Amino acid sequence: MNQPSPSHHISSISLEWPSAEVLDALESTQLLTLWLGRTIERLIAVDCTLEEWQVAHFSNQAHDQFLEKGSALDRFCFSVLQTKDANLAQEWAFRLQEGDVSFAQLAPLSIGRSRETGGRLGPLRLEDLDAPLDRLLLRITPGVIQPPLQLGNGRTIVLRLDSRQPAQWDGNDRLDLIQRLYRRWLTDTIKSLQAGEPKPGSTCSIPLPCAKTSPHCRFLFRTFWPPSGPSWNG
Repeated sequence: MNQPSPSHHISSISLEWPSAEVLDALESTQLLTLWLGRTIERLIAVDCTLEEWQVAHFSNQAHDQFLEKGSALDRFCFSVLQTKDANLAQEWAFRLQEGDVSFAQLAPLSIGRSRETGGRLGPLRLEDLDAPLDRLLLRITPGVIQPPLQLGNGRTIVLRLDSRQPAQWDGNDRLDLIQRLYRRWLTDTIKSLQAGEPKPGSTCSIPLPCAKTSPHCRFLFRTFWPPSGPSWNG
């Protein structure tokens, strides 16, 4: 049986704030946030990869989110046309239903993102779509041209659902949720550090999220300028 990596047991790390001279240089070049991100990542991924650390610390929380969000994580591909002319939208719908024209042929006359993609959008997660489009996609049948739908922004759309891919707790869906949680934690941690305005050269203790293995262990690391290791790009 593989033993959990020791870095998975760390519940806090200690980061030494840059000296006054280095801090001025980082702030003047707007690189302090990047430096903090890289330094934190170098500390937490001591004897494992950064991805392994992310999985160990955020997998359980990501799975809870997966169960809570349900169909909101499903991905949809659909064809859509937009116009500010409701009568024109009705004409488009009729011609599409009759098979006289395709979404790709009408796309140059449309407005919005789909104009540049032949009328097609996706795959997009349901949670990333605005109402009432999200609710409509949940209840319609793939391949059917829908009657024109008026949006709150004064536009009318003609829509066809092309495919729906249910979210699955494996592969990309799992890793994407884990990385979202990790990026949020890292961003919040950096903001908290900067808001505390540590004195140059002082040591900052950073609590870490509990890993799914032995969350009660504690270990302390220190870091000094210059940083090295995994890259963080904000």
